[in-house]
Amino acid sequence: METFWESFRLDPRQPGNGAMRASDADREIVRAMLADAFADGRLTREEYDDRLNTLYGGRTLGDLSSLVTDLVPPDGPSMAPAPLLVADLRTRGARKWRRDVEESFTAFLVPSIICTVIWIAVTRGAFFWPAFPMLFLGLNLVKTVVHRESVIEREVLRLEEQAAKDAAPELPAGGG
Repeated sequence: METFWESFRLDPRQPGNGAMRASDADREIVRAMLADAFADGRLTREEYDDRLNTLYGGRTLGDLSSLVTDLVPPDGPSMAPAPLLVADLRTRGARKWRRDVEESFTAFLVPSIICTVIWIAVTRGAFFWPAFPMLFLGLNLVKTVVHRESVIEREVLRLEEQAAKDAAPELPAGGG
């Protein structure tokens, strides 16, 4: 198995290579590692954005290697997936539920504000028609909040299936 550092044409950790100009392929390797670390929850959104900005502003291999040294073992495989614990899966499921609630709240709030502003500007006190879109969007928000456990359980199931698929060996395409 190729290690993360072997995927570069020149190892950026080597003192002689650190001053070499980075290629687009080198940046893509680091970008993929940062994206994986963000998806795994090892980087916050702010850290991820900061490192991406530094990545695309960096000119040398030395600039790039410093962005991932705390994410990659020095000589180990790039990212050997560790077995996920049930508590970790539930935590990730709860994070997904919170994202769903935030999305539902935004989907409720933005159109509600827009419709209310239009109602104020156009009708000036007539029938409050924005109540209808607010009602339907509010029902979606309530449904998302109420179904917390089912959303978490679905996400845990999805993550378990994904982990099993990732751990399963590749089967030959033409079975007989």
